[in-house]
Amino acid sequence: MTSPTARNPAPISSSPSKHVDLLILGAGWTSTFLFPLLKSHNLTFAATTRTGHDIPSHLDSTIPFTFDPDIEDLEPYRRLPLASHILVTFPLKGQGQSTRLVESYDRVHAQDKITSNWIQLGSTGIWKGSSWQDRHSPIDLSNPRAIAEEELLALLGKRACVLNLAGLWGGERQPRNWVSRVAKTKEEVRAKGAVHLVHGEDVASGVVGCVDGGWEGVSGERWIVDDLRGWEWWDLILGWCGGDDKIGEEKLEYGKWVLELMEEEGVKALPRDREKLGRLLDGREFWVKLGIVPVKSLLG
Repeated sequence: MTSPTARNPAPISSSPSKHVDLLILGAGWTSTFLFPLLKSHNLTFAATTRTGHDIPSHLDSTIPFTFDPDIEDLEPYRRLPLASHILVTFPLKGQGQSTRLVESYDRVHAQDKITSNWIQLGSTGIWKGSSWQDRHSPIDLSNPRAIAEEELLALLGKRACVLNLAGLWGGERQPRNWVSRVAKTKEEVRAKGAVHLVHGEDVASGVVGCVDGGWEGVSGERWIVDDLRGWEWWDLILGWCGGDDKIGEEKLEYGKWVLELMEEEGVKALPRDREKLGRLLDGREFWVKLGIVPVKSLLG
């Protein structure tokens, strides 16, 4: 993977009493890609889960922590170590949650000399435009996640950034298995246009790029994080159709629908023209700022 220059592997750190380079609030799917890269960059880290369970091959234990925006008790925050950067992987929603989380953590660490920077993972679903969208395009300010993200940026300024992720894939998350969920009929396939994706390894590369030398370039802003490709649903469906099993037969039916739709709409070859694909995302700025390139692709 193309990423910031790796150094020697880091020791595993999960003790709340120690300072870490990165505190991950909510160690889930993304963390399975993030942990190995953090180690290879010699970055110390700690992570939370609801139960404090271990994560085999990565951490011998995690810190039990559940964010409850309705509770003012600081005791859960006392378990959290001082961190140079804090990654929030779970969604914060509406007014007040970002403030409650940040201020509770800061109150616990008020006597420490290090001020933490915050990274919130979000979704590109907050851009609703029907053509090309970049990070400067208007967002849906009625979206609860967008409201919380805006609050975080307003509260912390250069101490925060928001990474709005495209569709996540990698490991057990394989886009070829999504077809029957996103479109169940021919008419639903007709309505499908562009789809933007980002692999877990590239998400990890982006986070590490922010933490390991890139903060000044990304701080105080929100960013679109994708694989720099605008995939086309009809093209993908046709490429995935067929197979010898029941699932393969279902995909072949989808492929027949695509062929019929090409005939009906005068599409001579796939992928279709960009103006027919609806919303498209321009995620170049994030990778340019960090000086790295996303390298995981559906093409292999």
